[in-house]
This record gives sequence, structure tokens and C-alpha cells, in this order.
Amino acid sequence: MTERLSAQLDHVAVAVPDWEIAQRRWCDQLGGGIVAWGDSGVFASRQLRFANGTKLELLRPASNDPGNFVRRFLARFGSVVHHVTFKVADLGAALDVVRAGGLDVVDVDTSGSVWHEGFLRPSQVGGLVVQVAWSGATDQEWAASIGHAPEPPAPGAAELLGPTLRHPDLECARAVWTLLGAMITEEDGALRCRWPDSHLDVVIEPGEPAGPVALRMRGTPSLPAVDGTGPAVTGH
Repeated sequence: MTERLSAQLDHVAVAVPDWEIAQRRWCDQLGGGIVAWGDSGVFASRQLRFANGTKLELLRPASNDPGNFVRRFLARFGSVVHHVTFKVADLGAALDVVRAGGLDVVDVDTSGSVWHEGFLRPSQVGGLVVQVAWSGATDQEWAASIGHAPEPPAPGAAELLGPTLRHPDLECARAVWTLLGAMITEEDGALRCRWPDSHLDVVIEPGEPAGPVALRMRGTPSLPAVDGTGPAVTGH
């Protein structure tokens, strides 16, 4: 039997061109509290926490270089789900499991003292970037390192449940996400992927083209996709 990844689904990330516009939806309207931010010089990020403790990362290009990967992504796809991040205790061992299961690993970076990462090809996962990472700092330690006190979600904030994806071959999707450690059930013709110790899950519906469709949230009505703001929100 193929070994499965032991990981926690930590957060989902959305590419946006501008903080102010995006935060009107995710903070002002849906109540996310900013828990941390960063700027690599290539991309800048802000992580928001919602009522059930789940996190959404807003990913913005930090340079005007047209070759910037976030800028290229926005030009091709718009403001949609960019990636999901799994956190693991040992990155090397985790990537060995993924490779043994037949998936390629690219852009591995272990140069940092508190963050190591590798990525899976979207073409093999179903149109979604998957980041596998080891972190040597807790969320609280990250926030302290930038002098920021994490903001709690606003009163009445929504709960972020996770992304909905589309895939033309659910059995292929089942094999991939099982390798990624998911416990999978079938619900209304779709696959629901869950992980221990994570409030985020992934729902995969049959259809084409493969890729992210929406974010599911509880405590809000459904909202349309708005370019510059993010993907559609399916309310529950």
C-alpha cells in the first residue's frame, strides 16, 4: 500500500492585485482578522483568520515586473484561488512520500531558517497549486517577529470552510488527494476531502476544466466572483 502524506491543511490562498479592494470583502464584509503579513520582494501576503479558526492568505505581486509569478497568474486567471498549503513536521520525508506516489515536486527551497517548501504541479493535482511546507515558527511567533498583534475575527464573522474544485475524473482526483492524506467521503456526487486537526476541507465536483471554482463559507449568503477581490463565495 502506498504511504500517505501526514499533514495539516493549513490555509488557502487567493491572488489579488490590491489589498484595499480585496479587504473590503474578506475583512470588512466577511469579518476576517489580519493575523500576519509578509513581503518577499516578489510577492506580499496577508493572512486572515475567520470565526472557525481557518485562514485565508491574500497574495499580491510586490513588484511591477511583468514576469512576477503572481502578476502572471492574475493576468491569466484573475483573482481566484492560487494554492492550498499543507504543513508537515519533516519536509524531506513528506516530499519523499509524494514522489513515491508518482507526483512531481518542483521549486523546493530549504534555504530559510524557519520556512522550507516544495510545490506539486497543478497539472497533476487538478488545476491547483499545492504547497507543502515546514514552519519553524507558530502563527503567534510569526506575528511577533513583525511586531503585529494578531487581530481576532470580527464579531459575527463568517467561517471559511474551504475551496470547491472541479475535476473531469473523480477517481483520478480520489487517488491524488488520498495520497495527500485526505479522508474522503462521497456527498451528492462530489468528493469531500478532510484532514485530522484541520477545519478546512476540499470539495471536488465532476466537470471541466479542472481547477478551483469557489470558496465555501458559513454565515454569509453566496457572493459572486469579483475581479480584483477574489473568487465566488458559496454561502452555507
